[in-house]
Amino acid sequence: MAAPPPAAPAAAPAARPLPGVIDTEVGKLVPVAWSELVDFDTDPLDDVSKAFRFSCQYLGRQTSWAAVCGRLSRLAPNDQAGLRALLHELQPYRIEARDGDPVGTITGYFEPVLRGSRVLRNPYYYPLYSRPVDLIAADPKKNQGVSRGRMDGAKLVPYWSRAQMLTPEGQKSMSGREIVWVDDPMDDVLIEVQGSGRVLLPDGSAIRLTYIDHNGWPFRPLFQWFKETGTLKNPNMVQISQWARSHSYEQVRPMLNSNPQVVFFKWEPVKDVTVGPPGAAGVPLVPMRSIAVDPKSVPLAAPVWIDFKSPISDVQYRRLVFAHDTGGAIKGAVRADYFWGFGQQAGELAAKTRQTAGRMWVLLPRP
Repeated sequence: MAAPPPAAPAAAPAARPLPGVIDTEVGKLVPVAWSELVDFDTDPLDDVSKAFRFSCQYLGRQTSWAAVCGRLSRLAPNDQAGLRALLHELQPYRIEARDGDPVGTITGYFEPVLRGSRVLRNPYYYPLYSRPVDLIAADPKKNQGVSRGRMDGAKLVPYWSRAQMLTPEGQKSMSGREIVWVDDPMDDVLIEVQGSGRVLLPDGSAIRLTYIDHNGWPFRPLFQWFKETGTLKNPNMVQISQWARSHSYEQVRPMLNSNPQVVFFKWEPVKDVTVGPPGAAGVPLVPMRSIAVDPKSVPLAAPVWIDFKSPISDVQYRRLVFAHDTGGAIKGAVRADYFWGFGQQAGELAAKTRQTAGRMWVLLPRP
């Protein structure tokens, strides 16, 4: 009896038709096949479950994400196979500028970690302030350019500049507004530029400071002081910090005072030391899994596949991240600020991250 003919191979499932292009305020989202996301299935997905669950605290309120977030909530935190399958249910969209350019700039940021004390004592001499009660927000068009001021008798005058806060009158006015004193004046600069940071206290606990306001003076980059004085040529923040730490405070103070703007903070205890501050989505930033985006291009909290050159090698850095944050300088279709985490190493990586050939894909529920 003749053997039966071999069974025909099972037909591959038909590829789903791609949805249409989505226009955004600054570009467009072009649907693509999953094969365009190079190395997606080799991403170990470490901390992705945590970051995705944070995203769902924001996305889960949206009808289009409710089913996806519901399925995620039923997965065990360590179910990598289930997580990968769930991600593959989403539709990838290549992010492009209006002219079709899929390439943009990727920078980096981090959360500084400072050492400080809630009371003034050696070696903690440099204060960070809460918002002063006498700070008045004003319309600069109606108040001779004053946007933040204080009352001097019956007259609204500009609030204390950085240099003025060091005068006896300024110190008296700011007394009692100190949240914490830190041990390095450059840490004041660092946290003001980043907008948030954590402070390790002598008892081992930590508090987190986040931006709440400023004194109304314009921000002036410190490198301008070096340019004007000829002290260093085109220094970055790492070089400025190294210079400051090799000189006395009296020598450093004119450089610090060249930026008259002072940032004010609010604070809270650090409850989870493994995550960063809350981003614009209202959820914690996850080191190396969170980015800041332009919400006119990328939906806030959405998963994003990012592809850019590593700042410390020639290899491409490809990773799933989440649009947990925004930033004043993060503008444009293909634009992201990558959150490296916290501390000195993260800060060094952030300072080196400026790639102009980055690519991004956003993952959205299928229509």
